[in-house]
Amino acid sequence: MPKTSNKYLSLVTAAVLSVGAVASSTSFATAFTDGDKAVEYRQQALQLIRENFAFMASMVRGDRDYDGELFEERAQALYHLSYVPWDGFINAGYQHSGNGDALPAVWENWDDFKERSEQLQADAKALAEAAASHDMGDIRPLFMSAARNCQQCHENYRAD
Repeated sequence: MPKTSNKYLSLVTAAVLSVGAVASSTSFATAFTDGDKAVEYRQQALQLIRENFAFMASMVRGDRDYDGELFEERAQALYHLSYVPWDGFINAGYQHSGNGDALPAVWENWDDFKERSEQLQADAKALAEAAASHDMGDIRPLFMSAARNCQQCHENYRAD
């Protein structure tokens, strides 16, 4: 399991807790009081994922100097965040609140969507473990695999 003790991860933990505050006071996914709260929850969580992914992508592409420690922190954050947004999708009634990008296909093809979310979690874990090596040769293929999974999910389940 990836290590979790660093300053950035503490910030991510605070952000995850903030995202969780959008949900109702219980930890159950069905505890959302309405679709707007579920959409807000998942959008905030996915935005944190996107920001970490974009930062790492800039290093993978060579647009930003590679810093192994910083990349590792972002990969660990991605790993932890990869578990957060899915509760905001569980109830099909949360799809049409008027402010979300999720297509009805999410709920029509729930098993595939769930499998892709689990694949993101597995990809993020593998990336975080590889990032500990600070070797871009180990990191790049795992990053690209995770990026492909994200792109395919967006193509199938997200409105542009």
